[in-house]
Amino acid sequence: MSTSRAIKPKRDDTVLSNWQSVPERAPSVEREDAPTVARIIAMVGLFFFVLGILAMTAPLWRLGAAAVITPQWGLFFATLGISLILYHTFVERDFQFRRLYGFLGLGLVVIGGVALRALAFRANFTDVFMLYGVQALAVGLVILVAVVRNETDVSFRTLILNTIGVVGALMVGFAAMNGLRSGEYLAGEGVVLLILGLLYGCTYIGQQDAANEERAYYAGLAIGGLGLLGIAATVIRCTMGSTSFFVPGGLIISGMSIVYLTVAVGMCVDWPIFILTRRDLVAYFYSPVGYLVFIGLAFVGGFMFMLFADNMIEQDPRRPVFEPIVGRYIFSIIPVIVQMFVVPVVTMRLLSEEKRSGTLEVLMTAPVSELSVVLGKFLACWIFYMLTWLPWWMYLVSLRYFGKESFDYLPVLAFTLALGAISAGLLSMGLFFSSLTSNQIIAAVLTFVGVMMHLVIYFIANSDWLRNYPTLTETLNYVNFFDLWQNSLGGTISPRLLMFHLSVTVFFLFATVKMLESRKWK
Repeated sequence: MSTSRAIKPKRDDTVLSNWQSVPERAPSVEREDAPTVARIIAMVGLFFFVLGILAMTAPLWRLGAAAVITPQWGLFFATLGISLILYHTFVERDFQFRRLYGFLGLGLVVIGGVALRALAFRANFTDVFMLYGVQALAVGLVILVAVVRNETDVSFRTLILNTIGVVGALMVGFAAMNGLRSGEYLAGEGVVLLILGLLYGCTYIGQQDAANEERAYYAGLAIGGLGLLGIAATVIRCTMGSTSFFVPGGLIISGMSIVYLTVAVGMCVDWPIFILTRRDLVAYFYSPVGYLVFIGLAFVGGFMFMLFADNMIEQDPRRPVFEPIVGRYIFSIIPVIVQMFVVPVVTMRLLSEEKRSGTLEVLMTAPVSELSVVLGKFLACWIFYMLTWLPWWMYLVSLRYFGKESFDYLPVLAFTLALGAISAGLLSMGLFFSSLTSNQIIAAVLTFVGVMMHLVIYFIANSDWLRNYPTLTETLNYVNFFDLWQNSLGGTISPRLLMFHLSVTVFFLFATVKMLESRKWK
């Protein structure tokens, strides 16, 4: 009987005969990659900041010597350095850096802000708070927001948020009490404190975690209550015979009260439109693009205000400047060119990024309609766009505060109203182009071309060969936004001038809704 091939003799000389298992060891320690590029940027920012501070203080300790870097350029370098350092604060997660920036932010808020305002009660320190304290409060808030985002220690995070909430409440209460006594106070320091207090309150609410949602809700109700009290106090003060209080004090406090009410409704009401608006608005402040746009417009506004201030200082006294003077500050081709780039950047990722990443389908599975999605995204980008103009108005506050002279406020209000209508039309157009493609660059290019066509219409309307067609010229003046800017800065505006831009807004929002609904037909 032959032997089966399936049965083989057992061998002891195999390759694995002497194998022994390796003893168990602890897992390897994993360490996150250090943000080397961000730290290099921070070092460069620190260099520019120190250089700028030395240039600004050089006239104090180098009397009679020619400065290599002028104080104006020193301010530019110092601002650039702070911007680079702030970028590092949002990226850095190391414990030591977090603590360093955390105590730095608390020091700027408490010492640089609250202490300087306490010193301002003395006559010799009246302008110190506006020159240094306001900047310390703003920069300190940004640093603390960056620290809170990366902080893991609950106690230190709670300390920072409580400090933000208390300081914000103090600013709002102090500005409201002094503003009701003197309307002139609100036109200077008062409106700055009301805006900073609102930003501090929104930060306190927005950075609360899920365990403290009830605390955030009651804080939002408190902001709404302050808005109602502000409106009621303004009405009572004006009806008691103080008619001069309404301009500018009553107008400012009533306008800020409406803003407070709007913010409270947006934070406390759980309608789908408000939830989506909060979601997309917060997304701007979690991306570097939003900060770049905000800082860029602040630089442009500062440059325009510097030219305006130099022109006013060098003005011949024999040739006085008549109102409205605000047009000399804003009306220029430079802000128009800047808007041609800002609108595409703000709107290009609203729907195209949702399509590219596939989150749009996930979003539409929620109990929300296409109209709610479109309106939520539109309101978020419109609010962010209007906030980017806030530094421009703060420069005017400095003109009133340090110049000790009032100016006509009507052009500012008319331009703000016109800007809101114009930006609504342009942003809705950008939102529509963002819904057409999943490529952000294509959406940005299409929006840029659309904004540029508005400017082309202005040049066509003011060309020589069109002077013989007055009807066509007047029609084109209604269409382009540059003429509307000019008319509103003159202090006069009528609703018929806004109808075209509001109609464009409705048309593009309707078209965007239909584009989202078209996915059901495919």
